[in-house]
Amino acid sequence: MMHCPICGRPVSNETELLACLVNHQREEVQRQARENRRIYLMMMASQLTLACTTTRSSPQEVVSTFGEVYKLLESLMEGSDVAAQIEEWLRRQQNEGPEGPLAT
Repeated sequence: MMHCPICGRPVSNETELLACLVNHQREEVQRQARENRRIYLMMMASQLTLACTTTRSSPQEVVSTFGEVYKLLESLMEGSDVAAQIEEWLRRQQNEGPEGPLAT
């Protein structure tokens, strides 16, 4: 009788062993994804906190501006002329008179 090298569970054939290994791999991928999300959220919270303290803006203003920038970044991923898209976005922000903490 064989045993899974990861958990030590007895398996009767290679098919069961492979299934056990695949389950361990799936669990590890899920664990890493949760950890990556946790790290990403901590980094985002740190950046937003830094933006609040350095600009002396309310969290609502910072989050609002972050949302605008995030939408810009999403649109840049779909486009081809990144420089022109950024210039157009900046022009729109100037024309609309942004009210966020990053307004100039």
